[in-house]
Amino acid sequence: MTYHNDITVEEDFDDMEDINFSELSTLDLTTIDENVSYNIFEDNFPQCTITRLGDKLLIRIEEHIYTKYWFHKYHASVFATAMMKAIKRLRLEGVPFSDEELDEDDEVHVFIRWTLTEPSIISSKTLSENINLAFDSVFERANSMLENSDSVLILGKDTGEGLDLLKHIQTHLDNLGFYTYIIKEQPDIIGESVMQKVLRFGLSSRFVIIENSEPTGHLYEFPHITKFAELTSIVLQRQGEGSTWMFEDLYHRLRNIKKFEYTNDTLEEQINIGIEWANTYLGSFSKFQKDRLPWFK
Repeated sequence: MTYHNDITVEEDFDDMEDINFSELSTLDLTTIDENVSYNIFEDNFPQCTITRLGDKLLIRIEEHIYTKYWFHKYHASVFATAMMKAIKRLRLEGVPFSDEELDEDDEVHVFIRWTLTEPSIISSKTLSENINLAFDSVFERANSMLENSDSVLILGKDTGEGLDLLKHIQTHLDNLGFYTYIIKEQPDIIGESVMQKVLRFGLSSRFVIIENSEPTGHLYEFPHITKFAELTSIVLQRQGEGSTWMFEDLYHRLRNIKKFEYTNDTLEEQINIGIEWANTYLGSFSKFQKDRLPWFK
């Protein structure tokens, strides 16, 4: 769910007031002046400002990465991008985040900003906890995405209008916070076959999306991806079309693959439904492993 706010930047406010949480807790958050932005100064607390808009509180959170003193294993720019994707992914899962912004015009100072929306009737204690949770969840998700190669491989016809379609799918996934790969756009390695290249990216991806409306080279890759490598595969197919009937029985026999038919108006909707199915399947499989396999206990 996406939340759009009318006020998101400091310039929109008439006044800025520095305050700590002890002072904030003495205020009635349901009636604080909408023209005042409260800049929270608190040790060991995320940098943020709080403003009321009607019955909502808009909490603008900021992470400042000072690259000269950044000691994380991932480069500051890489991690900042991952934080942006993490915000989008968490929003997709229902967390009330919006208006994410990456400011890295200055190579030394990188800023990531986003808005958390809360009801104005929230208690100060719960508000404090939720702001901390909002910051920690973004940081931890970004780290997890980088550690676990949380990406999506996109396969299908990669020439002419087919490539345009793959890029449309890629753009939608990017907007949802996924790292994405189209095989044709990835550099080749001497000594590696096309199939090895596909498997290399596929095995490092959370799931694979296969656009299957027209016959093309992906037909050779299809059984290797779904049967041999057992990759979770979302098949997108335009209604009334399809590359072949040869793999139709796979949708019935294999649990790690599912077909979703779409029209020009429903492509993005079906992608979202496919992602929901993939996450449910992966979650179920993970639970099975933890419950049944002794080395996961």
